[in-house]
Amino acid sequence: MSNKIQVTITPESLITTAGEAVETIATLHNMGQTIDQFTVSIEGLDANWYTLPVSSVALFPNDKDDLKIILCPPKTAETKAGSYPFRIRVASQADTKETATVDLNLEIQALPEIELSISPQRIVGRRGVYQIVVRNPSDREAQLKLETSDEQGILRYHLQPELLSVPGKGQAQSTLEVSLGWMAFFGGDKEFNFQVLATLPEAEESKTVNGQLVRIPLYRILTQIRLSRVQSIKGQIIRLPWYRAIRQIRLPHIPLPWLEKPPVINKFRAITDDKIEFKLSWSVKRSKVVKLNDEVVERQGEIVLQPNAVTRYVLTANNKYGSSSETVELQPWLVPKAKTSERIGVSLSATELQLQAGGMPEVVTVQLRNLGEIVDKFLVKVEGIDDSWYSRSASSIALMPQTTEQVQISFQPPKKRGVKERKYPFAITVSSQSNPEETTIITGQLEVLPLVEYKLKVAPYRVSSRRKAKFRVNLANTGMSDTKVYLEATDLDEGLRFKFKEEETVVAAWETIEVPMVARPKRGSTVGERKRYDVVITATTEDGNTQTVNCEFHHRPLMASWRPIWRLIRAIIVLGIIATAAYYILKLGGGWRVLYNSPQTWVDQLVRTIEGWFFR
Repeated sequence: MSNKIQVTITPESLITTAGEAVETIATLHNMGQTIDQFTVSIEGLDANWYTLPVSSVALFPNDKDDLKIILCPPKTAETKAGSYPFRIRVASQADTKETATVDLNLEIQALPEIELSISPQRIVGRRGVYQIVVRNPSDREAQLKLETSDEQGILRYHLQPELLSVPGKGQAQSTLEVSLGWMAFFGGDKEFNFQVLATLPEAEESKTVNGQLVRIPLYRILTQIRLSRVQSIKGQIIRLPWYRAIRQIRLPHIPLPWLEKPPVINKFRAITDDKIEFKLSWSVKRSKVVKLNDEVVERQGEIVLQPNAVTRYVLTANNKYGSSSETVELQPWLVPKAKTSERIGVSLSATELQLQAGGMPEVVTVQLRNLGEIVDKFLVKVEGIDDSWYSRSASSIALMPQTTEQVQISFQPPKKRGVKERKYPFAITVSSQSNPEETTIITGQLEVLPLVEYKLKVAPYRVSSRRKAKFRVNLANTGMSDTKVYLEATDLDEGLRFKFKEEETVVAAWETIEVPMVARPKRGSTVGERKRYDVVITATTEDGNTQTVNCEFHHRPLMASWRPIWRLIRAIIVLGIIATAAYYILKLGGGWRVLYNSPQTWVDQLVRTIEGWFFR
């Protein structure tokens, strides 16, 4: 226990889950009689589990300051749920024997378990509507994504909604409509099994439930149809010449109350990941004219904006029944302008930085000089970028008159969603504690360098069809730069033709797109042997970065060869010849009526006709 240092922790109870950060504030109190610098360290936890934005602070006698400590256990297999004790140690630089410690405990809770159910589980028919219920027994809100699949790949799905936000101790519901394609209309009773997958994006865990749709043959459907008894009455219609009929046409006035309504703005919102670039999107129905800040726009659309100040956007929709409007305010991260002070001298070792997101940090030295005539304490702040992008060796410095001290600032932009290839302005602000109006501001610029990184997937993996196979190529850009990707598909036997909806596409940073692809046999798809084609899909960027993914196309032609068709044609020709001969023989004897009434007469006439050919 130290008589010179007092440490208070708020809050003392630290509870989190793997991959989620929790913060606590350490309040340091200088109970000594001299100015001192105090250093904060953590014992008992791995260095990857915590972050100290400020590791030391200078305090006057009987002065206090707050230090933020961020604890974030990584989301790995080694991180288990349970309690992890650790210790916060504060040491004096003037007297290394003076130390103060505080024992704390970090509790890591298990990730939430999601309960998934489907009702009903089995439906008989060619179309079924199911209710998907997701229950969240934990206290934390869970974000889920629902996906559907089946082995045959012939079912059609309509899921609304696909993304669910399930509150803690609550549940959410989604409606799933499953139907058969037209080719599945033929055949007898058959069961089609499918599954619904619920994925936790943050926890990378999933739950599945199985469902079933039973097909009924056409003849069984027809046997269930019952025609109701109807009454009949006679009527008459008189046809008129077309020019007289047109004159008599009178269009009735049909009131449509559901159309006589003012326009509705379904969506008008702004989304941003870094408070620098904003994506403004909107959707309007029942409107002929839509304006965004007095500029005419489409009823549905989106634009990307980088405002330099707080900006307000107004969306107005009009029709003859009224108008509607909504307002969105964009509040970007503002960087103060450069400023100098007569009492504070500040210089920066570098104002132009180029860093790779998630790469090695770069240290910038801020040199402070007290140009005043009294002892003063100076506060050092970094503005314009997020706190997670940098760390300081000290947040405040106490200086004697005409003395100089340095503060080290380590810049390291993280590799996460929202960090893109661009320039981020920032400012270093140094202000006097005794006179806050005395402030010196130095501006700089941090440039995040390009990084091309993407993931390639294909779904479904296996397609069985008679004519063509449809695949969905998924491109997920996890890099800092917008990437142009070229798609190409090949098969080992070179027996397929491929067609992409877009062979060249641009994937924005941290965005995911889906490109449909169709594969068809080069030869006839109706006749041939069953065959499996191994397909390789290749995605190549402009700088030569290539990824491949495999899938399969099982071709099932209608017939194995043309021989049965030729046999059928020969049989039809022979039967035609026999039928023609029988027709003419029947006609030579006098026809079907003579044969039916008097067979002997028909035979005698046939014999006479044949004898007449030879004995004339």
